Amino acid sequence: MSVDLRFKILLIPVAILSIALLGMPLLSLRQDNGLERLLRANQEEALVLTAQSISSALKDKSDLFYQEIEESPPLQKDLPEPEIIQLTTPIRLNGDLKDWQPQTVVSQKYGEDHLLVWNPDYQPSSLSFRHLAGAQTGYLYAYFDVTDDTVVYRNRNALKLDRADHLKIIIDKDGEKKNYIVSTFEPGWVIGFQIPEDPQKFATHERRIHGYWRQTDDGYRLEIRIQSELLGDRIVFAVADVDDQLTGNIENIIGTARIEEEKEPEQSVVKKDAIEEILKAQQLHNTRVSILDKDRETLVQIGELKWDAENNESRTRLSGSLPPEIPPTDIAAVFEGESTIVHYYSAEGEGEVMAALQPIYNGEEVLAANITEQALSFKQSGSNRFFRDIMLPLLVAFVVSVVGVFFYSRRISSAT
Repeated sequence: MSVDLRFKILLIPVAILSIALLGMPLLSLRQDNGLERLLRANQEEALVLTAQSISSALKDKSDLFYQEIEESPPLQKDLPEPEIIQLTTPIRLNGDLKDWQPQTVVSQKYGEDHLLVWNPDYQPSSLSFRHLAGAQTGYLYAYFDVTDDTVVYRNRNALKLDRADHLKIIIDKDGEKKNYIVSTFEPGWVIGFQIPEDPQKFATHERRIHGYWRQTDDGYRLEIRIQSELLGDRIVFAVADVDDQLTGNIENIIGTARIEEEKEPEQSVVKKDAIEEILKAQQLHNTRVSILDKDRETLVQIGELKWDAENNESRTRLSGSLPPEIPPTDIAAVFEGESTIVHYYSAEGEGEVMAALQPIYNGEEVLAANITEQALSFKQSGSNRFFRDIMLPLLVAFVVSVVGVFFYSRRISSAT
């Protein structure tokens, strides 16, 4: 028998052995991937059913989300407007009232007698303030030394400005009224925002109104400066109190004068506790539920996400706002009546999360959005992880073995 023929015959078992050695781990990997896809699909299906159950429980319950109430008229029909003094000392915007001495003796206290909107449980410790305004070299300066038992700052993800403690500024100029708001994410330098008349439009920065916000032991102190070119025939200040960042409900408003001669606009109230009770009744496990209103603001959020770490210790992620990893376009689609599933990896690196986005209906109208999230509750199988970890060394060893067997077979065939 010739050398080439013997060599070719030897190559047949070598090829069969090579295919078997390489095929077994590949078949194992394929089986594990199929199992992983099945588990993922099952969890997705269960998550969608959970989200649908929550949306059904809140369906047609508009009274929980938007209970319209009329703001009561102020306690006094006519509130005397404060005088604007002429300042004699330079004012630095730093939240320190030493620059205002000795004019602070003429500052006025605003409290219960100046309420424009109030909670039935109002107490002076809930909201009151001392205020003084003065003119100097083309500017109007004002300070507000506010007593507030719960100081709430703006959520950085929130679009609306009035869902935290803030100062309203109303200026009448040439028969036209303009509204401004001063609010902030944190103590420090602040600028004003002009509020458009059209509620569908966004507020714009008004840098001619700026100041400094300093937190104090019993509230906060706000100093502002307004360029005189913005001023007109009348200016009214009103301090608004918010105690819950999630709902953003205004509890009390105290003003230096009446904001309008007519009744105040209606205010929407969210029954947060009632919504939470309905969600808790669903007996959710390893699930976080966020309910969003039409302004994409988080009304209620309950639950937590849990992962199992490598050392078998449980890791938990809590949050008070919607994860930024969920695309805004998908959230907007929910309010168009669409449902979807979103996968993302948490910014803190805990692991993968899947979120089911479902609309909540009131009749034919989308009332709110329900975002139900779960951490992936399964791990890759041991063989799958093992194969992925040693894939490169395995391929190197396989190639070396095949080449060795090849040359050994050729040498044997040549010697015989």
